[in-house]
Amino acid sequence: MKNLFKLPAVLFCIVLISSCSKKPIMGTWQYDGGLYNGREQKASLDFQMQRTYTENTFEAYLLEGSAKPELYSSGLYEIKNDSLMITSKFSSRPSQNTDQTIIYNFVIDQNSLTIKGVLPNGMVVEEYWKKIN
Repeated sequence: MKNLFKLPAVLFCIVLISSCSKKPIMGTWQYDGGLYNGREQKASLDFQMQRTYTENTFEAYLLEGSAKPELYSSGLYEIKNDSLMITSKFSSRPSQNTDQTIIYNFVIDQNSLTIKGVLPNGMVVEEYWKKIN
C-alpha cells in the first residue's frame, strides 16, 4: 500500500523538476533599447538586432533591410537563479569580451527580457529585449 502512494509522489517530483529546469530564455529576442552608463539608447529604426538562445548556446544577428542576416556574435550561456552568464566565442568585430564570461542579472516578464550587468571595461548596461519567437 505504501508503494502505491510513493509512485504519484515520485511522478509529481519528476514533473516539477522538469518544469523548473526549462530555460525561459530559449527562443529569439529582438533588441528594444537600453541604458549604457545611465544614457538611454533606443533601438535603431534602420536595422534590428536579434539573439537566439537554444539549449546552452546563442547566436546574435544584425538584420538590415533585405540583406542577408549578419552573424555578429555567438557563444555559450548558462542560467543560475537570476543570473545569466554569457561567454562570447565569436565576434565579427574586434572585442575584448571574447572568451570572457559576463554575468548579468535577468528578469523575464511575459515577452520582455531585461538584462543588467557590468562589462569588463566597467560599462554598466541594462538592455531590453522583446521575444519574437
